[in-house]
Amino acid sequence: MISFSVLQANLQVHWLTGVLVNVFLWLAAILVRRLFFSPLSKFPGPKVAAATGLYEAYYDVIQEGQYTFKIKELHKKYGTKPQEGPIVRISPNELHVNDPDFYATLFSTNAPRNKFPFYVDQFALPGSGFSTIDHYHHRLRRQPLSPFFSKKSVQRLEPRISQMIEKLCSRIDEFKRSGQPVPMRLAYSCMTTDLITLYAFDAHSKHLDDKDFSPEWNKTIGSVTALGNTMKQIPWVYTMVDFLPDSVVAALSSDMARLIDWQNGLRRLVRDAIAEHDSKAEKPGVAEDGFEVERQDKNIFQSLLDSSLPAEEKTVERLRQEAQLVVGAGSDTVANVLTVTTFHLLANAEKLAKLVQELEKAMLDPKTPAKLGDVENLPYLSAVVQEGLRLAYGLCTRLQRISPDEDLQFREWSIPAGTPVGMTSVLMHHDESIYPNSYDFIPERWIDNPKLDRYLVTFSKGSRMCIGMNLARAEIYLTLATIFRRYKVELFDTIRERDIDLKYDHFLPYPSKESRGVRAIFK
Repeated sequence: MISFSVLQANLQVHWLTGVLVNVFLWLAAILVRRLFFSPLSKFPGPKVAAATGLYEAYYDVIQEGQYTFKIKELHKKYGTKPQEGPIVRISPNELHVNDPDFYATLFSTNAPRNKFPFYVDQFALPGSGFSTIDHYHHRLRRQPLSPFFSKKSVQRLEPRISQMIEKLCSRIDEFKRSGQPVPMRLAYSCMTTDLITLYAFDAHSKHLDDKDFSPEWNKTIGSVTALGNTMKQIPWVYTMVDFLPDSVVAALSSDMARLIDWQNGLRRLVRDAIAEHDSKAEKPGVAEDGFEVERQDKNIFQSLLDSSLPAEEKTVERLRQEAQLVVGAGSDTVANVLTVTTFHLLANAEKLAKLVQELEKAMLDPKTPAKLGDVENLPYLSAVVQEGLRLAYGLCTRLQRISPDEDLQFREWSIPAGTPVGMTSVLMHHDESIYPNSYDFIPERWIDNPKLDRYLVTFSKGSRMCIGMNLARAEIYLTLATIFRRYKVELFDTIRERDIDLKYDHFLPYPSKESRGVRAIFK
């Protein structure tokens, strides 16, 4: 007679076997559907990428931000010699296109375009305009922000931009007197961060005051973007982190600790803005967390609170997320363009001499602040700015758009409605058929062919293009004009392959781990 314990053990074995079999069949069914019955099964690409998102995870998590470069290889592999394949399937749900002429269709100005949840979830900012999935919800959130970044508003902001550039110059003068090299990426990042924080909240983040140009702030931005590649695969970790004390999170991850500290500072600024709005009281002169505050006619977040946005769009957390986007996007991306452009000018003596000659004619007194209306009309400076934007990329990762209601026709392929389709600025900006010798810094190409602007996507294009484009361009024009009219500058221990060239896609472009940054001596 079989004992009860043996019978129980047999039942447990059969139960476990049944579970494993069902899991296997379920996974097999998903695999078969993705490979053979998915609407995307007709598109070229590696079968393993079509079968599982782990393919992307390997390149972006294990290989630390290499999927952008792998996608470039896939276009070559699935093309017909000598041409590259214009469209590949890069995951179970996503396609990637490498055809510059399709960009205006995918990133449409008029047709509705949604975002891909898998992509935007990496930053846990569903309340921000950047991460808003639905086209119409995005329009609702963007509308009250848009006036602050119009050309007219940027012109009104010009005195503040000039003040911040003058403060940067005063710091450069300190290094000039000591003969020490200036860490350009840090210096530019301090300036752009101080400006956007002032514009957003009337608050001085005071990064330019730091004697070393606030390296911890640069690490914070780096930490946030570096987390994205991993969190894109496991966004539920953010939910777990919310339940843990900050001290525990800090012990587990220095990257997460920096992110939480930054978020807490932004949350406090939002609470202050709400309290002031509700009470109509004046802000105090000094706030917590090292911020100083200053009154101006309007700031971005007071105006958001005054806007017709519904109440659920004005909560502390929603506005904190928008603040993280506004400050983050308004700081490091602009600093990177300035850094890349500065390097290429200093590494090309002929180009630099040409720019300096133009600036000397337009700005007779080097100590007089540059005027935006004057410098943005200088032909060679404009070409330098365009070429700097091209080689800085903006975001180096792919951006996706979804046509929610209509199929997209791309050459002989019909892309089903609802399909995320990505394109990448790095591939666009190094298309040799458009930009010959694309890795070289050649401002003259923009003078010879102004229509190249159609293929410059540093700020993206369409209804969701970067809202801060006008402000960014103003900062770039005024800063470059001031720096290269006022100073003689030389590179210090800076190597392009080590310190400039893109090696890691961490959402933002990053050079090699051995990079010492772009450093320059001012004379």
